[in-house]
Amino acid sequence: MRSKISKAFVTLAIGFGVTCTAAAQAPSWTAEQTAVWKVVSQSWADEAAQNGKWPGSYVDDNVISWSQENPMPNYKDSLIKWSRFNESQDKTIHYDISPAAIAIRGDTAVVNYVAINVSQRGTDKPDRDVNAIIETLVRDGNGWKFLSTSSFNLKK
Repeated sequence: MRSKISKAFVTLAIGFGVTCTAAAQAPSWTAEQTAVWKVVSQSWADEAAQNGKWPGSYVDDNVISWSQENPMPNYKDSLIKWSRFNESQDKTIHYDISPAAIAIRGDTAVVNYVAINVSQRGTDKPDRDVNAIIETLVRDGNGWKFLSTSSFNLKK
């Protein structure tokens, strides 16, 4: 689902093996900012791997997700349902995510980044999306969880 919500910063590689990069470009981050970015990066790796960990292992029970593909926000159950459906329809070939800013206050983090994603449905020509993503994460006893995610397309 998030692949459709937020397709990540991509350079189409020669060949179509799944590759992924997440090059943090922050001038100097705190340990907390680095920990938040690690969660965001790993969530993309798990989503691209289609191993079933995204979104269930990463989102808060009260998560809200909204993008231009959806007429209204999705909640956890819907987000999981759409993620499994999208996994059955297409595959991430390559993605890249680049952080723009991470702000943290207490147990809340807001992450802004650009995501480019190349995906392919069956034998169709690969599709490239470029999106700006804004995500809010909250810290619980087990680390950082996504509370909100939204995106907008930068190609339009």
